[in-house]
Amino acid sequence: MRRKNVRVGRRPVRATAVLVLLALAGSACAGDVGKYRNAQPGVGPTRPVARTASAATAESAAGPVDGSAVADAVTNPVSAVAASAGAGAVPGAGGRPASPAAPGASRASAGGSGSSAATGSTTRTGPSGPAPANAVSAAAGPTGPGQGGASPPTPAAPAPVPGGGTTTGVTKDAITIGLFYSKTGAYTGLFRNGPVAVQAAFDEAGPINRRRLVLKTYDDGTANASTIQVEEKRAKDEAFALMSIVSESNVVLAPVADQHKVPVVVGNIDEKIALPLTYAFPVFAFWARQATILPGFIKNVLGGGSKKIGIVYEGTSTAVDAKNAFKGKAKELGLNVVYEQPIAQNQSACANEVANLQAHGVEVVYMMNGPLGAICMLRDARAIGYKPTWTGVGMSWQANVVAQASGGGADGIRMLSSINTLDTPAGRHFSEVMHKYAPNSGADDDDVTMLYYATVQTLIEALRRAGPDLTREGFVQTMETKMSGYESGFLPPPTFGPKIRYGPTAVGVTACCTNGRWSTPQVGWRAEF
Repeated sequence: MRRKNVRVGRRPVRATAVLVLLALAGSACAGDVGKYRNAQPGVGPTRPVARTASAATAESAAGPVDGSAVADAVTNPVSAVAASAGAGAVPGAGGRPASPAAPGASRASAGGSGSSAATGSTTRTGPSGPAPANAVSAAAGPTGPGQGGASPPTPAAPAPVPGGGTTTGVTKDAITIGLFYSKTGAYTGLFRNGPVAVQAAFDEAGPINRRRLVLKTYDDGTANASTIQVEEKRAKDEAFALMSIVSESNVVLAPVADQHKVPVVVGNIDEKIALPLTYAFPVFAFWARQATILPGFIKNVLGGGSKKIGIVYEGTSTAVDAKNAFKGKAKELGLNVVYEQPIAQNQSACANEVANLQAHGVEVVYMMNGPLGAICMLRDARAIGYKPTWTGVGMSWQANVVAQASGGGADGIRMLSSINTLDTPAGRHFSEVMHKYAPNSGADDDDVTMLYYATVQTLIEALRRAGPDLTREGFVQTMETKMSGYESGFLPPPTFGPKIRYGPTAVGVTACCTNGRWSTPQVGWRAEF
């Protein structure tokens, strides 16, 4: 079914309701993605339990993350959450890019300034100014079959471009951008405001080289490989470029879009998948790259140099690669990794896993998993009074819904991140834009929704820099030659170039919690600690 996203104000689902809505982030979907990913040809080198009484006590005290009330949560989210007795569930979101209008969004590094993330701390430059006063909303597209019964009109012919090139999705007065997000499946509640954030960014930007930005949305089926492949077949002939943020969707979408020579700006993605691609551009720091920075953070900031370290990780290739990268660097720095604890993406009860960590004397825990696993681990550890130092990387579980659903279990955590939080100048700008262009949507207070707004900033700026003679080939060249080091105010500057798809190579530090929210205690991007 063809769908066109029209910006509308919808009543928000409370963040806590999302936790229950998403509790059934099942393994079947992840299995489909893994099956597709494993079928891909090799792409580049990789980076270098007994049940206890305390476990039973925790499970009894906290209870599992309840995923049985999903249907009720749709119609009565407040009562459904209350029935879960404080338990929460959020599936693994993918990790987090350049708002030219974000006033004061500079994150100056405490360690000095510079432009190369690879050599130490960097200084965020300020944005380039406010959005144009004549900002134009993206036009609503044709109504497809099943949405009013009318047949869609014939699309406008692509604009002719001097010298030739692929202009699919480009007319003389419009550029169509495709957004992949979870219209269906377990992630629907968590990412429901993704199109709202992107549309608001388009409205804020106004026409780009005299062309308005038009949004079309496509379903990723909550990282369902079959759904993504079917939807991409439509998208490649309708949209000029694509964007998507969730890692398990991107490992399917990015290679297929690359095969069809469609530019795609992605958030979190498996490093091995991304590096060989030509048309894909990651704007979140790879988990595996961040994992090599984390040992220095544990040793020099968290004081864990002589402590026993445990690793909790989910079974996705992105997480496993990050785990292995961490172990290699930790060994190099002389850290003592004593235990590894696998968990499922949709884990609902973690008392036994928590007890295993405790039994091995683990004092520092590196969690490499999504929000659902984090809620499960933090909640059950709190229930039995187990209080190690928790840490992690990326936009893996650094989300306000995790802080709220873990019942205080996230308090005191510091971790590495590749996106600003809502309390920073960039975050406040995001909230202001949502208030103006998406009132009553609930997006202004949602740090997960900000991932979409941050990501699309890089795409918008690249369209500006590509100039009026827009082609897909020219856009790729612009990303490779004009976007490396670009400062959005939201994400660390990326590293791109011909055959270079490193994305950001530095991180910031976030902490939990201030009034139940993650915050940025000291602004700045750094490549080492």
